This record gives sequence, C-alpha cells and structure tokens, in this order.
Amino acid sequence: MGQVWEARDTRLDRKVAVKLLITDTFVPSQDPGPDVRRFTREAAVTAGLAHPSVPAIFDAGTYDGGLYLVMELVDGCTIGDLVAEQGPLPVGWAAGIAGQIAAVLAIAHQSGTLHRDIKPQNVMLTRDGTAKILDFGVAGVVSQRITSTGATVGTPGYIAPEQLHNLPASPQTDLYALGCLLYEMLAGEPVFTATSPAGLIRMHLDQAPPPLRRTDVPPQLESVVWQLLEKDPARRPADARQVYDMLLPFVSAPGRLGDIDPQAASWTGMQLYAHVLARLAAAAPPTAAAPLSAAAPDGPGLRHDPLAMRPAARNEPPRARRMGWRGWWMLPTLLLGGFGAWLSFGYLGARHRRLPWLLVAGAYAVLTVAAFAMVGNSPDSGNGPLHVEEIIGVSVLAALWPVAIIHALWVHFALRPARPPGPPGPPGPGSSGEVDREGLQAVDEAAGAPAQR
Repeated sequence: MGQVWEARDTRLDRKVAVKLLITDTFVPSQDPGPDVRRFTREAAVTAGLAHPSVPAIFDAGTYDGGLYLVMELVDGCTIGDLVAEQGPLPVGWAAGIAGQIAAVLAIAHQSGTLHRDIKPQNVMLTRDGTAKILDFGVAGVVSQRITSTGATVGTPGYIAPEQLHNLPASPQTDLYALGCLLYEMLAGEPVFTATSPAGLIRMHLDQAPPPLRRTDVPPQLESVVWQLLEKDPARRPADARQVYDMLLPFVSAPGRLGDIDPQAASWTGMQLYAHVLARLAAAAPPTAAAPLSAAAPDGPGLRHDPLAMRPAARNEPPRARRMGWRGWWMLPTLLLGGFGAWLSFGYLGARHRRLPWLLVAGAYAVLTVAAFAMVGNSPDSGNGPLHVEEIIGVSVLAALWPVAIIHALWVHFALRPARPPGPPGPPGPGSSGEVDREGLQAVDEAAGAPAQR
C-alpha cells in the first residue's frame, strides 16, 4: 500500500517513522476527499489509543498523490523476521507475545477500534521483549470502513472466514488473525500455505488447520490455538480479555532469543514501571467486576496474578502471611506426637484460614479420642488376652506418633517460600501482601484434600 521511511522531526529533534500511503491503492475513488477526511478522523481515533504496545501517532495528512502518517519509530524486528531466523519460538515466548497482543486488542476493542490486519509483519519485538502492534493507523472503527464498498482489509494468509464472506468485521475477526499468528510462532510456518491467494482463501474457508507437531506445547495451549482458529466467529473466545487470561499461565521466563533479552541485568524503564504497577494491582482488593475467564474448555478458571505470573485460584481465601522457616507451630506434634497433632494443624487452619488443615486437625482429634476410648472402655480382662478394642486402640495410638511427626515435617517443608521473580531486594518472609500459592497448594495436597484451583 505504500512505503515506510525513517525520518527526523527537525522541530523536536527526534527520529520518527513516516508511512506514505498511495491514494489509488488505499482509497480508490473518483473523489478521494471524503476518504481522506475519514482516514484522518480514524487516525485521530487510533491516536487516542494510549498503550505502551501501540506506536504513537504524531501527525496525519495528505501529500501529492497520497496520505501520510508520522509515527513513533520502533527499534526492533518483526515477528515474521524473528520466526524466519529462529524457527518455532519457545512456548514462553509465543505465549508472551500473543498475550501482549491480546492485551492491546482488549483495550482497542473496548474503545470500538478493530485492527483487522494482525500478522507477523505488523508486530515488532523490541530488545526488552515488548511487542509493538503496528498499523492501527490503517484500521477501521467497528461498523465503519475506510476502503470502498465491497473491499476487504486484511492479508490473505491471516484473514478470517467471515471477512471472505463479506460480513462486517468484529473483535472475533482480530482473534482469528491472532490465532494464525500464534500458530505460526509455535509451528515456525503459517497455518496455511498455497501458491495463490485463491488457494489460501479456500483453505481458510473449508480446511481444518494442520496439527502442531511439537511435544513441548501443552495441550491446553493447543486448545487455545484451535479455539482462535474456529471458522465460526461464535465459537471463538468471547473477547480478547478472555484470550489474555487463557494465555497468561503459559507466559514464563524463556530466556534470551537472539538479541532480545527481557532479563538483562539492567531493567528498562518500561519494565521497572510495569513492575510497580503490577505490585500496586496485586495489593488492591479484588472487585466484583473483575472478569474471570475459562482457560480452556476442560481447564480451570484463571485470572491474572501479576506478581507470581502463574494461575491464581478462583475463590481463593484471604491472603495469608508466609510462615518462612519458623517451625514452632510443630512443637505440640513433636512433643506429644499424635496426641498434639490436632493442636498444630488446628493452629495452621485458624491462622491461615485453610479448610484442609482444619479438616486434618479434626481427623487427628477424632482418631486420638476414639483410640483412648477403645482402650479405656474395653472389658477388664486382667491377665488374660487383650480384647480386639484394646488392640485397635493401642495400634492407632502407636501409629499416630510417627505419622503425625512425618506429616508435620512434610507440611513444614512444603511451606518453604519461593522468592518471586524480579529485581534484587524483594520483600522478605515477614512481608504481608505476598502469598506462596504453590506452597499452600502443596500443603493442601499433603493434607489429603484437593487443592483449590
């Protein structure tokens, strides 16, 4: 549709990118005036989409023979070039890039703006791992079109089936293109390849996407890809926020990727800023309006845990303080064995508000009382043989001692806190507001109750 030039803003002394769009290609019309005005208006709408992953638009207008956009200059490489050089991307990288795109689309769709041309060439990755989504300046507003009637905006390899049927674009249209991009990052090749645009169109309309031939891709992530690539828009995820929630559990620290290294020794200003915002968001109490989405058809509900960067429990109990290595809670068990185990686990359940530990404390108490009752209430047999009740009671009391001690030690070590990822100097064990959810889940499993998810 045109050319992109690196330029310098001589007035503000900064580098910019200037996109020159050819009028005859972009707005074929006898009188391009109305189209130019619409383009300028929609560029202004896009300029109002303030997001770190959307390059800023500084100016828009006309020149002799076409339109121009002056935008922020992005220093990075496109996903297309990255896949061509690196091949299939690690799962953490693919999920992280797609998650960033979903975050941008969630904000854009909320304001009524569609991209309509998500593809590897329109996503750039900077050296700190930030994904920049390009060409929002040529996107349309929902239910509006820049191009002439009947024309379609998009790239054949990433175009949604409903666009090929000349139906209005919707947020699900962008989600289909995101699915094509996610598939390409995981497979190292486009979801469909053909020798002509007509062949690509036919595949998008009728052919099922080929399977991902990778053993390291979790089945739940594959399920996300297949949902995004559904031919029927109604069968795709409800919105981009749901896709974000579905991708977040697979975002990890995958390490360096060529020249891109988010874990460089010196954090960028964007990373420092985002880390503070994540901690502020984690400290804020949850609201009833906070959206919760399903991770997969057969998966658990997930929501964003910006500090731990892993799934947070739906309906999780109030935040508990870490116990660290202070093991004085085990003293009743260590001194009294099974006779004191109910005190130890009852304390844990009351202090940390964990129902599994309260149930375990109750079980120990019931076993202890029942064993003493069997021994004390059995008929006095003198020097004769022991009765069955006495044998059972003594056996239970003898078994409770080592079992309770081993159980307490197991729970204690399962509570060992893991330091959250981040810059040096994270809060220590005494800090409130942080939860070792993996430790709590392990303790639930150690207690014999199903962990909350």
